[in-house]
Amino acid sequence: MLKLTDTSQVIEIPITKYNVMQIDYFKRTYPKDRNISKPVTFALQYFGSERTLVTNSGFSLEEATSIVQNYKKLYAESEVYKKIRQTQCCVDGFATVAFGLRIRTPVLAKSILGNSKTLREAEAEARSVGNAMFQSYGLLNNRASNAFMQRVWQSEYKHSIFMVAQIHDAAYVLMRDNINVVAFANYHLTREMSWQELPEIQHPDVKLGAELDLFYNGWHQPITLPNTDNKEELLNIIKDGVKKYS
Repeated sequence: MLKLTDTSQVIEIPITKYNVMQIDYFKRTYPKDRNISKPVTFALQYFGSERTLVTNSGFSLEEATSIVQNYKKLYAESEVYKKIRQTQCCVDGFATVAFGLRIRTPVLAKSILGNSKTLREAEAEARSVGNAMFQSYGLLNNRASNAFMQRVWQSEYKHSIFMVAQIHDAAYVLMRDNINVVAFANYHLTREMSWQELPEIQHPDVKLGAELDLFYNGWHQPITLPNTDNKEELLNIIKDGVKKYS
């Protein structure tokens, strides 16, 4: 059971399986709560503290303390995993992150974490390792974009689809105003974004996923497409989106 608190009530939602669809449900149903929780989650993932939440998000110290305690309780296994990986750096002198990349940790290699004599430089290096364990998987976006463009270049649409930017977990594409092109891009790009073959990110219930947004007139007007190459269904959704923003 998850509890979402808004300004007037606590909303209880039964959870039977954690997956992308449920995350999207929260995004669409409780946008205000999500906007409050997202920067908090990022801050704590990347080793922020109660003071971080007070300074960056405007919480009182009492609220921030409660949030941190609840976060550590909810993600207890992740906290243990991070500490194990950080401690291993003291032995190996490096950390292995996404796609087998290594980050050198020369200070940790000469340190013991978690005591009064631990150098601040060692603690900072440990935080960098913790950050990299999450942020390095932004490379999944690079892998997906490259694989998608390989498909594009081998197709009849090689002059109709152009990758123009990648920003961490998003890929930005220019494409011709043609339903065949849109259907091709929608099917293949979201499929590559859902790739989950690295052993450490495989999970029977939690799956990666993606959606393609078409932006009509401006970035603030997305038309979100379902994961399908059914042209009739896509055309109807696009027409509804254009009508909505016109």
